Amino acid sequence: MKQPFALLIEDDRDVSALFRHVLGMAGYRAEIALNGVEAMDKLSTETPDIVLLDLQLPGISGVDILKKMRADDRLKTVPVVVITAYAYFANSLPVQPDLFLLKPVDIHDLSNLIRRLRSTKEMMQEEPYDKVTHLYTVSFFSVRLVFALERVKRLDVERFGILFASLHPFEALQEKLGEDVFNALLRKMADQYKSTMRPTDSMAWSADGFFLTLLEDLYNEEVPAMVATRVGKELNIFLKQHELGNGLQIQIGVLICDDGYESVQEMLDDVKFARTLVAQTTETGKRIYTRKELQELRSA
Repeated sequence: MKQPFALLIEDDRDVSALFRHVLGMAGYRAEIALNGVEAMDKLSTETPDIVLLDLQLPGISGVDILKKMRADDRLKTVPVVVITAYAYFANSLPVQPDLFLLKPVDIHDLSNLIRRLRSTKEMMQEEPYDKVTHLYTVSFFSVRLVFALERVKRLDVERFGILFASLHPFEALQEKLGEDVFNALLRKMADQYKSTMRPTDSMAWSADGFFLTLLEDLYNEEVPAMVATRVGKELNIFLKQHELGNGLQIQIGVLICDDGYESVQEMLDDVKFARTLVAQTTETGKRIYTRKELQELRSA
């Protein structure tokens, strides 16, 4: 099996040597770039599995490197962990990384984190985009959830959300229209769905009939409720325009995630349960679910 590649961009030689040792112990082939120019040279020819990035760099700043990576189709899905001594950067960067680590970094903590992130390697090696919708696959979307969960555990961020929009009855419509016609319709619907979100949002399509979006940094339930309402409105307009309003329903909800979750699979299991509840409920206003509420409903 090919060894995963980590690029460490850090101008302090002692720190970079120590971090490289930690990455090596976690199973990565790690290379160091001591300045921004060297980092961009490496990124021009290689696609890392993960990048650890200091922001204060000679030559080209870490902020500019992050912006260039996010604007590059080849590099924009590479997970980036920013290492900085300044906590305020977490909310002030023009482009957000996948995760922040605050200096001084505890080496044992870094080692444990890198080993956990190592488990995402197989998901990152798969095709990130669904061939029909051109949104993320659920597998690659799960990588984004790994970093979102780590972020709420490490920073002063309380929660994030997973919005789901299910098409019902999905299989019946797919069979009625045929694969080619249905796929063309689904691609148009995905474009409509994407237009309702921010360009930086992580969106995915699940092959069994629903869209997913990661909603980061939620401070109250008003934001996901408004987003869910907007998505529902836009997708229902799409159905009417294509004369599908009587045969297809959009069932939308949001799972609010906090640091009580221990794994991505737990979150996806709760999304599945919440989808079942949304499909069964006639209470049009109830579409937002928390981990605690779902635990109580399961035990009821």
